[in-house]
Amino acid sequence: MINVAVSDIQALTCFWLVFTRWLFIVIQLPIFDNVSIPNLVKVLFSLILSYAFFPMVKGEVYKDMVYLGVDNFWALTIFYASVSLLIGYLVKCLMGLFTASGSIITQQIGFGAVAYFDPQSASRIGPFEQVLKWTMIVIILSSGALLPMFKGIFNSFFSIHAYDLGKMASSPEYFLGVFKGIFLSALLLASPLIFTNMFIMTVLGIIARTVPQMNVIMVSFVVNIGLGLLVFASSSGEFFRVAFQIYTDKLGEWFQFLV
Repeated sequence: MINVAVSDIQALTCFWLVFTRWLFIVIQLPIFDNVSIPNLVKVLFSLILSYAFFPMVKGEVYKDMVYLGVDNFWALTIFYASVSLLIGYLVKCLMGLFTASGSIITQQIGFGAVAYFDPQSASRIGPFEQVLKWTMIVIILSSGALLPMFKGIFNSFFSIHAYDLGKMASSPEYFLGVFKGIFLSALLLASPLIFTNMFIMTVLGIIARTVPQMNVIMVSFVVNIGLGLLVFASSSGEFFRVAFQIYTDKLGEWFQFLV
C-alpha cells in the first residue's frame, strides 16, 4: 500500500494556480480548440508549461495567496480561472478577426449558402473562413509570432493580482477599442470584395434598367462568384501581408495591456 503525503500545501496550491491559468488559456488557443485534439493532450501540455514556468512565477502567485489566504483555495482558483478565460478569449478574438473577414468574403462572393458544420471545430463555418484561419495559423507559427503571446501570458503573473483589481477599472475602454479594431480590421481585409460586389451590383442594376428582359439575378450569381474569386486570387498576397501586420499590431496592444 502506497501512502501519499503532502509536505508543503502552499507549494502545491501555488502550482495548482499556475496550472489553472495555463490550462484555461491553452484550451482556447487556435490549435488546441480543435475537437479532434484529446483533452489529455491539452492537460499534459498545460502541465509541462506550468512545470517550466513555476520557478519563475511562484513568487508572484504567493502574493495572491498571502492576500486571500491559503484557506480560500476555491476563491484563488476562481480568480485565476477567470483571468485565464479573459486572456484566452482575447487571444481567440485576434484569430476570430480572420474568420470574420472570411465570412464577409464568403457572403460577398455568393458562397453564403455553402456553409457546413465542421465537426473538427464544432461550429458552422464556410470555405473561406476555414482556408483563411488555417493559413494564418501556419503563417503565425512559422514566423514565431506566438512567442510574444506566451511572453504576455508569462507577464500576466506579474501584472494581474488579486490585490490590485482596482486597476482593471479602465479595462472596459481597452476592450471597446479592441473589439472595434477587430471589426474594422475585418472590414478592411474584406474591402476589395465588398467594393467589387458593390460595383457589380451597380453595373447589373444599370443593365436591368436598359435590358429588362435579362434575368439579372441569375447573371449576378455567375459574375459575383467568378469575379470575386479572380479578385481574391489576385489580391491574396497583399491580403495575408496586411492580415499578418494587423495581427502583430493587435498582439502588441494586447501585450501592452497585460504589462
